[in-house]
Amino acid sequence: MYRRSLRTLRAACLILGAAFLAPANAEPPRSFGTAWGSGAVICTDDGDESAEAEADASYARAAAWDARVLGDLEAVCGPELTPLDGGTWGESAPFSGADADGRSAEFRLYVLSDEYAWRLGSSTDVLDGGQVVELSSVLATPQFQSRFCAAKAAFSVGAASHEGPTAGNHRLARARAATVIERLQANRGACPPGQVPIFFAVTLGEHQNEMACPAGAPCSDDTSPQRRVVLVAAETATLGVDLQQALRAAIIRQDVFRGFSIDDYDLFEVVAY
Repeated sequence: MYRRSLRTLRAACLILGAAFLAPANAEPPRSFGTAWGSGAVICTDDGDESAEAEADASYARAAAWDARVLGDLEAVCGPELTPLDGGTWGESAPFSGADADGRSAEFRLYVLSDEYAWRLGSSTDVLDGGQVVELSSVLATPQFQSRFCAAKAAFSVGAASHEGPTAGNHRLARARAATVIERLQANRGACPPGQVPIFFAVTLGEHQNEMACPAGAPCSDDTSPQRRVVLVAAETATLGVDLQQALRAAIIRQDVFRGFSIDDYDLFEVVAY
């Protein structure tokens, strides 16, 4: 009884304190927390703007308490992606890089939402919540299509999760990048005349963060973020810039999408199409 009373009192204090931090009728902010034991910051993007979250005042209070204790979310976790086409795609803020001669280009990342990932072991099937989707239609959504057509260059990023042999994962990553390029090339007829980007395939290879999987079973749900569908658009480019060099320089230090880092993978190969 005594312990339960303490827990109740502590919960009430947290709720009251957080309530003073959250402005009335404010939209619930995105939240983050810390891992039990290590204290490492966990950044989440878990539907804070959903109708359920907005209807739940305790969610806003908890997020406000996180912000009070841990600091600014964007400073710790990086900025959000801007949703496109009803949330099918996420668009990053621009980031730039230069080639060996100092000529620069500006890029943006385009990432299919968390529900989408390559099927484990496949270089042709992309899953949406466990169901195979028609990749060509996903690559032809209106807002994404308009940005794709306006880009100077489009880079398809192929990557594989850590399951299976490394050589096979490298082949998978290359094939995934090539699959997206083929679908993009098939869609270029929808671009206005004179507005078709040049194409590159970027192979990142195999993800290096191995996870403990259940005995005798794949952990495909847990590793699906390692198999995201990611593209990069070069929006502006200095005349004569080596886009491959500029992209590598830019993407190594980009911090516009916290869920993506080439340091997590074992290759960086670029092939022009």
